[in-house]
Amino acid sequence: MQNIKYSHPIGRDFQRIYDQKKLNICVFLVKVCINVSFRAVILYRVGHWLYKNRHPTLAKITENLNFYLDQCTISVKADIGPGFLIAHTHGLVIGEGCVIGENCDVRQNVTIGGNWSKQVDGRMYPTIGDNVSISAGAVIVGPLNIGSNSIIGANTVVTKDVPESSIVSGIPAKIIGQKWSEESNRKL
Repeated sequence: MQNIKYSHPIGRDFQRIYDQKKLNICVFLVKVCINVSFRAVILYRVGHWLYKNRHPTLAKITENLNFYLDQCTISVKADIGPGFLIAHTHGLVIGEGCVIGENCDVRQNVTIGGNWSKQVDGRMYPTIGDNVSISAGAVIVGPLNIGSNSIIGANTVVTKDVPESSIVSGIPAKIIGQKWSEESNRKL
């Protein structure tokens, strides 16, 4: 059977979490009800769509519903790519100007926010590349860039740019290694 790749962000989120070939509406609704992490992503997607289509009050209600149901704050103004995966929702905060690429995953107590005192080209929030993994308790603050294919370690505080395919850890974040491809034994 061939692997179907969905074009819609919700389909890609569903496929990444459940790795299923077919998107059955009944299965989808059951998964939304029982999986807190998936529900948080779906509520963000609905709120983001409402915000983009000029329904700010309904978007804010959806954002608040996400907070009360799933104990996370994901701004509907943030721009999050498809395939977004939340391992645990508790304590997750994603600010309004954040840009997150495709197939990224985050864990509990992660804060991705702005730094009002430090602006670069009018930006106050981070831009995170594709396929980035952010571990529990990490804090990413300010107008910085996280390169694609990077790993942010647990309880790391990132305040400066992170190059592509890097593994960072510590307070403040320091590069502790580079991500390598196991198949070809070369740096990604």
